[in-house]
Amino acid sequence: MNISKRDFIKLSGCAAASCGSVLAATEAPKVRIAAIGTGGRGHTDLHSFLRSGLCEISCAADVYAPNLEWVRKEQPQAKIYADYRKMLAECAGQYDAVSIMTPDHSHAVAFFEASKYNVPVYCAKPLAHTIDETLAMMRVAREKKIITQVSHHGNSEPGTPLLREWMESGIFGQALEAHVYCCSASPSYYLEPPEWANQPAEPPKGLDWELWQGPVKRRPYIRGLVPHGRWRSWAMYGEGCLGDWSCHLIGPVATALDLDMPTAVTMDDARGFDPRKTPLSFPHAAHYKFEFPAKGSRAAFTLHWYECMRPAPRPAAYEPELPFDTVKSRWAGGYLVCEKETMMFGQTGAAGLRVIPHSHMKAVKPHLPPKKYPRYRDHWAEFLQAVQQKRPANTPFEMGGKFTIMGFMGMIATRFPGRRLTFDPVTMRCTNIPEANALMRPDWTDAARAEYGRFL
Repeated sequence: MNISKRDFIKLSGCAAASCGSVLAATEAPKVRIAAIGTGGRGHTDLHSFLRSGLCEISCAADVYAPNLEWVRKEQPQAKIYADYRKMLAECAGQYDAVSIMTPDHSHAVAFFEASKYNVPVYCAKPLAHTIDETLAMMRVAREKKIITQVSHHGNSEPGTPLLREWMESGIFGQALEAHVYCCSASPSYYLEPPEWANQPAEPPKGLDWELWQGPVKRRPYIRGLVPHGRWRSWAMYGEGCLGDWSCHLIGPVATALDLDMPTAVTMDDARGFDPRKTPLSFPHAAHYKFEFPAKGSRAAFTLHWYECMRPAPRPAAYEPELPFDTVKSRWAGGYLVCEKETMMFGQTGAAGLRVIPHSHMKAVKPHLPPKKYPRYRDHWAEFLQAVQQKRPANTPFEMGGKFTIMGFMGMIATRFPGRRLTFDPVTMRCTNIPEANALMRPDWTDAARAEYGRFL
């Protein structure tokens, strides 16, 4: 399930060689997109696709009718549906790629359905809703040789390859530990009043609640769930902050250090969170510790994650005259402590990467390694060009799935506060708390399991 360094370099080199300019790519026919989900991130990412000039929307499906109004106006040629399964079947042959921008709990089944038509697929992050779904999506894409891309746009931003080049150069010495923090997201990611789950409400007009729930067990509608995006606060539909943001903040570090799966994860300092009392929600403040084994010349490595109201510790190398309060400042980012220097970065894709303090950055600048890995100007255009050129995209399921699983391992630890969970990196099963393994499997309806269980 892991990409070797050699394979990644080969894939990246292939993409760089064939990427070319957007102007050259426009000579190819436009990519016809079948859009599954057109609201929220679907609205944002589909417009990013359209701005490239490389595509058009041939058909679109959304379970909330108002989300489709902009498609009707801006892409009048697009055929409109509520049920994506009907759209994919009836429009087969009329689209070249599928975009899956739905809530997390329906990513896997949407991909399994799209895989029947053997077309490239772009999917929102996190890749799925459980570890088993993620592994299955990675396997199906690999076996069917489907061109895939995860909406982990930070992997196309310059900070990620730059951090990798810096670490591979060896000029900073051994990596010791990383501290990453996500204190910028809305508190609604974390903790909703538990009584809300017991106060069913009427779904908003235009929402097909049955279709929205998709493969998961049926529950009454919860007030504010759609269209305001509060579904991610609930464990049956989303994964809280860690599951959502792990690709942005853990991803660059994992790429730079060539990390495989962690072998142990612990969640502590949950500030009173009790999963027995609120089993469907997440803590509003937490600290997680991910332990990675030694590999090659790299020693064992620990990554710390802090979220929402849990502040990260101040880096020893940070400028003493500057304030550092990740909660008060609502920061997302992190820092990587090495033997010789400490590097700090921002919200996605190791943005704003620098050595701290500023005086050290100035001193090491003449000694930084030359550019080694490609940069991509546009994550969405890169996928469309990969479709046109029939080559791998730069952030395939194999990579995005790895970062998704790392986040989900922490999400599982959330249900066992203060306990160190150990994992077998090959089987992806918890070895010391057997009941944790039940959380790796999707809680599907009997109908969904009958239809898609064969993929797991």
